Amino acid sequence: MGLAVPFDHYDGMLKFAADTSDKTILQSNQSLQKIADYIIHHPKLGPLYDTNQLLGDLENGLYFDSNIPQGYGLGSSGALVAALYHQYWKNKKKNVNITELKKELAEVECYFHGKSSGLDPIVCYLAKSVLIKDGEVSEAFDLPEANKTTLQIFLLNTHIERKTSPFVNLFLEKCNQQKFMNTVSKSLIPANNIAIESFMKRKPAELMNSVKLISQLQFDLLPEFIPAKFKEAWQQGLKHNEYHFKICGAGGGGFIIGFAKTNTDLSPMLGGLDIIELMKF
Repeated sequence: MGLAVPFDHYDGMLKFAADTSDKTILQSNQSLQKIADYIIHHPKLGPLYDTNQLLGDLENGLYFDSNIPQGYGLGSSGALVAALYHQYWKNKKKNVNITELKKELAEVECYFHGKSSGLDPIVCYLAKSVLIKDGEVSEAFDLPEANKTTLQIFLLNTHIERKTSPFVNLFLEKCNQQKFMNTVSKSLIPANNIAIESFMKRKPAELMNSVKLISQLQFDLLPEFIPAKFKEAWQQGLKHNEYHFKICGAGGGGFIIGFAKTNTDLSPMLGGLDIIELMKF
């Protein structure tokens, strides 16, 4: 199972530049030209996008105005893919099949990562939480407000930019090891599914128990995915049960997602680290 939730702390949109000499705008425009080239020459995507309009807009200074950190596991590429789909997809339908939509969005996001689930762009496009079961979108929904909160979910900014594809490739390499896959299938996947079910059913105690197991398994199985200077804080969370960390996105840097009780003061333990509150649960 997979669960992705919108995070409105960051956003992005396609705009036209008044000053195309601006270095950031110029780089964005040039990056969009490469994506346009990918779409045009893609056997499936080319006929489905209004590439003439896209190319014309690029000549007129189209760029992606975004404050989403790139290489941080927060879906910066997903937001851009969703924006391109919204603006240039030819056959928009009112009642879209979300399974097909996810596949269509994933096809474009493969440009960035080599392989994409389509999860980030569909969350951005729908602006809803999305639940995945057996590789397909099970439902898209708005998270209800919690009447009583006992957990805080937060992001830890490592301030380490990384690229997704090397970590995706490393994970796929690990999947060729039988011992690794046995642990993933017998321990990590069940813990992940229980965590998501606990989140959906508002069972905070069960959620924290599952997250602790996930945190320990990720520390043991994926040490390369946890930045070295955050490993001690990761271990301290496992030792004292005050908070637990989980890899966010591909890992290796960017953001780390954290879970703690609402009455836990994180300052003494994580003081000096850059923390952003995500939600109360």
